[in-house]
Amino acid sequence: MEDYTDLRFDKQDGVATVTLNRPDKLNALTFKMVKGVTDFVEECGWDPDVRVIVITGAGRAFCSGDDIVGGMGERPGPPLATPSNERGPHYRMVKTLLSTPKPVIAALNGRCHGAGWVMALSCDFRVARSDALIGDIRAGKAIFANQGVGLLLPRLIGQSRAMDMLMTGRVIDAVEAERFGIVVRLWPPETWESELASFVAELASGPTRNYAAWKLSVNRSVLLELDAYTDYERLLNAGLAESEDRREGVQAFREKRVPRFTGR
Repeated sequence: MEDYTDLRFDKQDGVATVTLNRPDKLNALTFKMVKGVTDFVEECGWDPDVRVIVITGAGRAFCSGDDIVGGMGERPGPPLATPSNERGPHYRMVKTLLSTPKPVIAALNGRCHGAGWVMALSCDFRVARSDALIGDIRAGKAIFANQGVGLLLPRLIGQSRAMDMLMTGRVIDAVEAERFGIVVRLWPPETWESELASFVAELASGPTRNYAAWKLSVNRSVLLELDAYTDYERLLNAGLAESEDRREGVQAFREKRVPRFTGR
């Protein structure tokens, strides 16, 4: 593994944990962090000593999304509008999380938005602290790059609720997220660490190969569709990436003001 200053990796007692470690930026993602999470999960998938994988965030957020303010660094591969079989680092992350033969838990310890929300939706389990806030939020910035969320979310909560969350960009609390079926376990801050540890230990002591079979069978339809979906998404995004509304949305976010959209 490369050296990643913005990620912490740990393997202990069958549990592999990756912690997003930019607490001052609410763990906003760079391309290097996306690659690091992907590589670590892929490595753990083939490590016989790893029984379960946990992804969490340092500080008061799980992940606020891609770092559109500070920048994500150089994007690997060709530009989005260039015809290519390279579907990008977020696609590789989503596919790896869905297909790695180990249970993957997203431990949502705070805000979870944008690409962090995509990461969580790609995991097998989303467990949350009861004060967590969850939602895509990119609609408010006129950003369409959904990175697979339009494929994953409707299967989880239904088309109508998914459309509401994605088009309005609204944020829901952890209680509502559990009611929707996004979160499968919900614990108060006072017992968060102990409850999470118990849940992880339960999975780590289970029949890992059986888990892999369940995971691949449940995710089969999504994995079969993911490539074509991503290609179609890239075509849609290419027509929106340079729109006036997108530029205004990002600029307003940087300036911490309400955007003025014109529909152009």
